[in-house]
Amino acid sequence: MDFKKTIRVKASKEKAFEAITTEVNKWWGNVDNKVANEIGHEFSVFFEEDTEWRFVISELEEFRHVTWRCIYANHSFSGLKNIKKEWLNSKISFVFKGLSDEMIEVSFTHKGLTPNLNCYEICDAGWTHFIASSLKQYLETGIGAPNLVANSQN
Repeated sequence: MDFKKTIRVKASKEKAFEAITTEVNKWWGNVDNKVANEIGHEFSVFFEEDTEWRFVISELEEFRHVTWRCIYANHSFSGLKNIKKEWLNSKISFVFKGLSDEMIEVSFTHKGLTPNLNCYEICDAGWTHFIASSLKQYLETGIGAPNLVANSQN
């Protein structure tokens, strides 16, 4: 079963779409390209221990959904073995649904992130934080809680 998280947020679909396509550094982590708003655009996200995930935008329908495909994975986390390439070829998708003028639902799926992976427990905790807390806070207040690594690329 793929990792999924759905949040309800006091924000517009437009603001959520913008957060996913041009403001990843405001709620998730440092990136090397702050514009990922067209199919084919690429960007990397950087974490500690030289962790880098590179994504290509594989699906995009403005204000409705965005899908990233992981095309490079160098995942490292102290104490976990054999996780370096576990995200490679996985897909991350965001679906935006308007509930009212002031409320939307953001459905997040990391297809390929399943309980049989060595990184699942730490990734479950990480995504829960970055989606349910950081992204939600960013959309509602303008201040997220990203992992901004001082020694990263950006």
